[in-house]
Amino acid sequence: MNKSQAINLLEGEGWTTADAKRALEKIDFKTNPDEITIRRAISHFAGFELINRQRLQAAQKGLVTKKTNELERKEKEYAAKIDQLINYQRQERDKRENEIQSSYDKNNLVEDRLKAITSQNKDLIVVNERLMKDNKDLKNLVDEIRLKLAINTKKILQYEDSEIRRAVIHLFKSTLG
Repeated sequence: MNKSQAINLLEGEGWTTADAKRALEKIDFKTNPDEITIRRAISHFAGFELINRQRLQAAQKGLVTKKTNELERKEKEYAAKIDQLINYQRQERDKRENEIQSSYDKNNLVEDRLKAITSQNKDLIVVNERLMKDNKDLKNLVDEIRLKLAINTKKILQYEDSEIRRAVIHLFKSTLG
């Protein structure tokens, strides 16, 4: 029997390939050993040492399973945190967009008010200019009336008493229209 046949024999009995190779290391296959020789050579390996190895393998599988579970748990935690961060970022972006929209709306409202105020200001400037012109005209008229009153008063003062009365009546009639 050669080494590969011996490994196949042991694998058929539930051995792992690695354990079969380790158990067969001490056998010289140049002498073409039979199955009984192979079984005798592996008998010391098949006992306590194999059980220890299987226990170690089981412990290692347990550690691997534990690590795998821990990695999966951490992966889920990180995925949850990433989702939270994405949601938070989305909420913050929506909040900022709402703030920008609100600011934009307020800006438009202020702009409309500014246009209205500017329009009213222009109207008031036109009205003010008209009022200033009318005030100037009224002032000129009042000045003209004062001048006529002053001239007429000067003339009246030159008359005698009875003539003053007639002149004052004439003055009142002329000022009344």
